[in-house]
Amino acid sequence: MLKSNDSNTQQAFWVGIGSLFSFGFTLISSMILSRYFSKEDYGTYRQVLYVYNTLLIIFTLGLPTTFSFYLPRIPLNEAKSLIRKLTNLFFLLGAIFSLLLFVLASQIALFLKNPDLELALKIFSPVPVLMLPTMGLEGILSTFRKTQFLTVYTISTRILMLLCVALPVIFFHSGYIQSIIGFVVASFLSFALALYFKYMPVKNAGNEKTSISYNEIFKFSLPLLYASLWGMLISSADQFFISRYFGTEVFAEFSNGSMELPFTRMVIGACATVLTPIFSRLSHEKLDPRKEIFPLWISVFEKTAKIIYPLVLYCWFFADILMMVLYGNQYENSTVYFRIKSLINFFTLIIYAPLLIALGKTKFYANVHMYSAIILIAFEYLSILIFKSPYLISGISVACQLGRIFVILLFVSDFFELKLYKLFPIRLLLKIILPSILILFTLHYLLVNYFSLNKLLILLISCFGYIILFFACSYFLKIDYMIIINPFNKHNNQKKHENI
Repeated sequence: MLKSNDSNTQQAFWVGIGSLFSFGFTLISSMILSRYFSKEDYGTYRQVLYVYNTLLIIFTLGLPTTFSFYLPRIPLNEAKSLIRKLTNLFFLLGAIFSLLLFVLASQIALFLKNPDLELALKIFSPVPVLMLPTMGLEGILSTFRKTQFLTVYTISTRILMLLCVALPVIFFHSGYIQSIIGFVVASFLSFALALYFKYMPVKNAGNEKTSISYNEIFKFSLPLLYASLWGMLISSADQFFISRYFGTEVFAEFSNGSMELPFTRMVIGACATVLTPIFSRLSHEKLDPRKEIFPLWISVFEKTAKIIYPLVLYCWFFADILMMVLYGNQYENSTVYFRIKSLINFFTLIIYAPLLIALGKTKFYANVHMYSAIILIAFEYLSILIFKSPYLISGISVACQLGRIFVILLFVSDFFELKLYKLFPIRLLLKIILPSILILFTLHYLLVNYFSLNKLLILLISCFGYIILFFACSYFLKIDYMIIINPFNKHNNQKKHENI
C-alpha cells in the first residue's frame, strides 16, 4: 500500500535530520583539520579520502540500490535472507578492496605525485572491509519505514568519527597519520552498529531462503555499476587534474570550495532514499505514471525548492565570508570554486535517479553518464594544455553536469508525456529567486562595504536579516511553508494507518 505524501515527508524528515548532523560533524572536522594541519598535510588527508571514495564506486558494483529495489517486491519472510546474501557479498568486495588499496598504495602515490600518500593509504586500507558491509542500510530502513533509526545510526557514527579523527588533533597535536588511524577505529565501531540496524527490522520475520538469485541481482546492479563507473570518472576528473597538475596546496583550496552544498545533498538524498522503494513498488504494480507518480514528483520538487533555493542563494552571495569563517583566511581562494560549483544546486533538486532505476532504465542512465564523462575529460584535459586554470576545470565540470541533467529530463518529460517546462514549478521558483536576489545583494553590499564588522558577525546579521525579510516576502507572495510542517502535526493520527 502506497504511503501518503505526508508519511513520506516524515520519513524524509528523519533521513534529512541524520544528514544534517552528518554534514555538521563533517564540517566541524574539516574546520579543525584545515586550521591545525598545513595545506600540504591537509591536502594529503583529503587525497586519501578522494582515492577511497573514487574506488568505492567500483567495488560496490551498484549493489546498495538493490535493497530498495527488491525488498518492496518480495515477501517479508524472505527479507532477512536477501539482506544476508547482499551483506556477505559486500564483505567479500570489501576484503578485495582493502587488499588492493594496501598493495597498490605506492603506485597510487606515484600517480598522484605525492610520496606521503603511500603510508597514509596503507594505514587507511582496513577501512573498506569495515565500511562496505554497512552499504544498503538506508534502503533497508527506508523500505520498512524505520528511517528514525537511520538518524540514530548517522548521528552516532559521525560523533564517533569526530571524536576519533578531529579532536585528537586539538588535544594531542597529532598529525594526519593519527587522524587516519582514528578514521579506521571509527569505521570499526560504525561497522558493528550498522550490522545491528541492518537486521533489526526483520529480526522477528521468517528466515525463508530468498527467491532472488545472484543472477537477478547482478542483472539489475551491473548497469548501475556502469553508470557509477562513468559517474566516478565525472566526479573524480576535476579532482585528478587539479591534484596532479596544481599540487596539494591548490587541491586543499579546491577540496574545501568545490562542493555541492551539503544541505542540498542532505535534502535530495533524504527524498531519494524514501522515494526509491516507492517508485519501485509503483512501477511493479503498473500504475498510471501521470496519475500516481507525477503528483508525487512535483510535490517533492516544490517542497525541496522551498527549502533549498533560499539556502543556495544565501550561500552564493556570502560565499567569500563563509569560506573564511569556516576554514580561515588562507582559504579565501576557495570562494571561487564554491561559487562555481554551487550553481549546480539549482538543478540537482530534480530527483530523477530513483525514477529511472524503478523503471529499469539503467542502461539509458549509464549511457548518459558515459557520454558526459568522455566530453568532460576531453575538455578538462584541453583546458590544462591551453589555459592551465584550476577555476576553468570547475566551470567545465558544472557545464557538463547541467548537460547531463537536461538530457535526462528530456527522457522524464517524454515518460510523463509532458512538455519539459511543466516538470518545473516555474512560478514558485520565480517567487523564491527574485526577492532573494534583491535582499541578498543589498545585505552583502551594505554589510561588507559600509560596516567594519567581524566576518562571523556579518554572517550572523545577514542570516537573521535574510530570514526575516524573506519570510515577510513569502507571506505576501503566498508561498506556503506550512505544508512542509503540517505532516508532523498529523503524525499520530496517520501512524496507526501505516503498513510496512
